[in-house]
Amino acid sequence: MMRTTNCCVLAGALIAVAARAEVSNIGTAGANELRIPVGARSSALSGSNLGDVAGVEAIFWNPGGLADMEGTQAAFGSLKYWADMKMVQFSAAHSFEDKGTFGIAARMLNLGDLIVTTESMGDGTGEVIQPKYSTVSFSWARRMTDRVSLGANLNLLSEKIKDMSATGYSLDFGVQVATPMEGLNFGVVLKNFGPRMAFDGYGGEQHFDGPDNEPGSGSVVAKPIFQPFELPSSFQFGVSYAAIEDPANHLSFFGTFQSNHYSSDEYRFGTEYSFMNQVYARAGYTLAANLDSGSPGTFNGGQDYLYSWSTGLGFKLDLGENNMFIDWSYNPNEHFDASQWYTIRFDF
Repeated sequence: MMRTTNCCVLAGALIAVAARAEVSNIGTAGANELRIPVGARSSALSGSNLGDVAGVEAIFWNPGGLADMEGTQAAFGSLKYWADMKMVQFSAAHSFEDKGTFGIAARMLNLGDLIVTTESMGDGTGEVIQPKYSTVSFSWARRMTDRVSLGANLNLLSEKIKDMSATGYSLDFGVQVATPMEGLNFGVVLKNFGPRMAFDGYGGEQHFDGPDNEPGSGSVVAKPIFQPFELPSSFQFGVSYAAIEDPANHLSFFGTFQSNHYSSDEYRFGTEYSFMNQVYARAGYTLAANLDSGSPGTFNGGQDYLYSWSTGLGFKLDLGENNMFIDWSYNPNEHFDASQWYTIRFDF
């Protein structure tokens, strides 16, 4: 059944909440692994589906979407990121009826092989390190009414670079609302709110002879004090609309505005078509607000933004009482190799 609506509903809702980030904050946050998209379906949609995302993939995008799942879900995914970086991810969740849905997710980012250099050995010391960043999330969501779902994440953060490390935590809050207009939903998400983090450890120590050292005396050990850094917090508002929904065909459109405290704001759009709820085709696009011009709401057209368009496919396999979903996404950019997510999910 084709529903008659105006695309202005989507565009108007996004423009109504658009806000301008402070230019002075751009580039000052750390822990940017928290911003790397997780999961093939939502990545293919450029993260535009905050009002629609459900199941274990909702843990990253909108924890409120966990409330709609039934039974148990488990998923494993791997990301081939640009510049030889790789991420692996595991998530699982179970619905406990009146108590809500509880979930857990873990993801680890490997930055690849980095050659250690010094001031005197600019070509490398021969040592190679592999920095690793990990995040473990504990999630809870519950349907508060027949139209409103709430959810929250507690994220435990760990960053390790050689003999230095930083730990911390962040909180995410999400809500999904089904409007009285059939097929129209929206979601609101607050992400990555938490205290500042700072590195510590022996990796930054330097040994040198002091100017007043006696001959034969030991060297002076200097340990730097690392500046704490903020987390990349953001506010997101998303709208989803199911334009066609019948047993054979399902077509949905998505739009999201993301206000980033420490980087340019983003406008995300996506669409998904499914046939017989077995085969899924997806596409998305991201625009970044151009803050350099000093004019809020203007676009740079995505020409020099890290993410532009995205696409992906999905397949559902019937395993009797259980289902398996295989999803893939492809995200190119102009500066590095394309990033690709591969995700397998089981519904029990």
